Amino acid sequence: MKKTIPFLLLLLLFVTCTTDEARLNREIAEIENYIATTGLDFTETPSGLFYHVLDSGNVNRIPDSTNEVSFKHVGYLLDSTIFSNGWYASSHVSMPMLVQGFQQGLQIAGEGGTAVVVFPSTLGYGEKGASTVPEYSPLIFRLKLVNYY
Repeated sequence: MKKTIPFLLLLLLFVTCTTDEARLNREIAEIENYIATTGLDFTETPSGLFYHVLDSGNVNRIPDSTNEVSFKHVGYLLDSTIFSNGWYASSHVSMPMLVQGFQQGLQIAGEGGTAVVVFPSTLGYGEKGASTVPEYSPLIFRLKLVNYY
């Protein structure tokens, strides 16, 4: 029995890793299919975030992960459902309060810049989802970095 327990734990770890990898690969394929429909050129970062800069901001003014930021945004699911719309009024929040994909997108846009970012759930709300975002949902954001402090 003692030899069985470590084997079962190892098997569980393997199955979990394989399932997570398969889910991520599926999400990336869904993102790539979505991007193909946009007609825009996206760049992929090593983290798995895809971005397209609509309007270059001041690339010398980029917040880091500890700054407070003011931004505008519209958040979409891949089926084009809007789950968050803050385009008409700036939000002001500390960067660590934002999901990783959104943080990375604000750093790409530069101050005053606008970008579209698309990223897998690993950079978003993951397995928990959010009030209007289902679990394991890739996300799309149109975002504008207004300012940072």
